[in-house]
Amino acid sequence: MKPREHPLSGLFAAAMALPIVAIPVVVNAQASGQAPSSSSLLPAGAAVGVRSLWYREDGNRMKVTEPVVWMKTPIGDQWEIGSSATVDMVSGASPIITSNATGKPAQIYTGASITDRRKAYDANLTRKYGELNENTVGVSFARSDEKDYESKAYGLNTTFDFNERNTTLALGIGSRNDRVMSVTDKTLDRARDAKEVLVGVTQIIDRRTLVQSNLVYTKLTGYLNDPYKLTFSLYRDGLSPRIASVRDSRPESRSQIAWLTRGKRAIAGMDAVVSAEYRFYRDDWGIRAHTLAGTWLQMVNETWQVEGGLRYYSQSQADFYRREISQRPIPTISSSDQRLAGFGAFEPSLKVIAKIGDHVSVDLSFSRYMQRGTWKLGGRPSGTEGEYEPLRARLINAGVVYRF
Repeated sequence: MKPREHPLSGLFAAAMALPIVAIPVVVNAQASGQAPSSSSLLPAGAAVGVRSLWYREDGNRMKVTEPVVWMKTPIGDQWEIGSSATVDMVSGASPIITSNATGKPAQIYTGASITDRRKAYDANLTRKYGELNENTVGVSFARSDEKDYESKAYGLNTTFDFNERNTTLALGIGSRNDRVMSVTDKTLDRARDAKEVLVGVTQIIDRRTLVQSNLVYTKLTGYLNDPYKLTFSLYRDGLSPRIASVRDSRPESRSQIAWLTRGKRAIAGMDAVVSAEYRFYRDDWGIRAHTLAGTWLQMVNETWQVEGGLRYYSQSQADFYRREISQRPIPTISSSDQRLAGFGAFEPSLKVIAKIGDHVSVDLSFSRYMQRGTWKLGGRPSGTEGEYEPLRARLINAGVVYRF
């Protein structure tokens, strides 16, 4: 886990509908749909877009700005290419130390502002085949670079339509090769790798109902520690006070399984589409997570659409998560990173979509992320409420799409 990641990472992962391995979600989500023909250098069906995310934590802590540009275009009747590029700009104070100096474990934020910038891009190529071009096979490549992290990802995916094109089977494999470094330890340069397998099914139930389900298995190996995390614990050795300073230490492998099922239904006579999803996640670090989400998309008229949604997320803590490390001998594997703790989170959202003319659409969404230790399923034991620091954040997402 990287120091720049915030506790929303698990929640964002849960939002993926049917992920194509190694291709950013923003590209797939915004590039979908066909477009009317127009006189252009690009063929009919092509699309380009610009999107930006603004993330702000309460208390002027972490801030993230992420602009994205993307495009996709068909080549003839059977080929399609797509690409995207983004720059993540991160600033704020990061919680790097957990200390029990006040009598209770608490996150301590850095006094100086942390800044980071990540550059990323991807490209993908898809070929359609079959009597009606109903099947696809595609390859993808993605790369990102920042001052303490480098990543390269490769993917291969395919889809098959059958049952009179009412059923789609999706298969995918992916590989990611990363390098972990540190701005405070110039000697650190370790590998972190990931392998991923995807199996998914989309089923049309009737002309107004669709169900989608996918299973993803991921295997992480290598350096999985956070090089910046430190646990500072006060304890007694007999009558003498002692100080334990322990760096983040996690297993060098992690197996993850995520199963997501989503349903969509158009409401007859109301010009609306309702959707609901459930995602279950587990790994061999002991974390179990559940995500429940629902949205209501209302077509106001031919120009305007409004979508409201609510998402709930809950996870249990990792087996080696400790709020303080005062036992002896010091555990070989331990971490006080709150992203590995048990917590729950709510995220209500509102999105407005406008179609401008035949080719342009714009959208703007706002969501409020609220996270507490006591909100996880089953709650927390009495007397531990102050041991988990709450998090609140605001997210704004805006985009413009031009379809040719």
